[in-house]
Amino acid sequence: MNSRKYGKISKGFTLAEALITLVIIGIIAALTIPSILINTEQNEYRSALKKALSTLNQVIELNIALEGYGPIETVDMTTPDDEDSLYNFFRKRMNILSTSKAFDMGGTANYTFFTVDGMRYEFPQDPTVIAGGNFAANNGHCGTNNKDLPQEDTEGTERVEPCVIIVDVNGQRKPNPQKDKTKGYKVPAATSKSKILDVYPIIITDKAAYPYGVVGQRAAFKEHDN
Repeated sequence: MNSRKYGKISKGFTLAEALITLVIIGIIAALTIPSILINTEQNEYRSALKKALSTLNQVIELNIALEGYGPIETVDMTTPDDEDSLYNFFRKRMNILSTSKAFDMGGTANYTFFTVDGMRYEFPQDPTVIAGGNFAANNGHCGTNNKDLPQEDTEGTERVEPCVIIVDVNGQRKPNPQKDKTKGYKVPAATSKSKILDVYPIIITDKAAYPYGVVGQRAAFKEHDN
């Protein structure tokens, strides 16, 4: 007797079932993909900020070791062309792609350089235009009251006013911050808890570089947001 093999008959999805499945997939994608993209983008900004801070601190340490002085002894940024200005302090030891003497992102003609890794470092001549920060005119120079050496406060302890620069970790690519009505940088305030973006004010002291404000510190010092 010849034997027969009978195949199993399988039923496919109906058109309605396929459409419902596609709709469900679309809804899930719409809910999750934006969050994934934002987290990925913020992780990129976080990594880039850490790299920028590492570079700045290496320059400070190297210059102190080789030349015997740090940022506190640089010339006020009101004379940025001076060989000993803060701008030239960093420019001469970094891999520069291009420079500008009139970059207007912050509302003033700031000295700026772009590095080969795509970052922008901007040196405000007037830090008071940086919105969100309590910066004074003398924050354009890493000293107290525009003097080269640390001063003593009323309690007899050393006090040094920091200076401020701006780092855009992805250069000219968006999202660059919009100017506010005063044409200053629209950066998060010191206590702001907004999402991590691509532009950060950086405090330069006599020995190191630090991110300014909660957002920059969270980006630089925390691995993950809660």
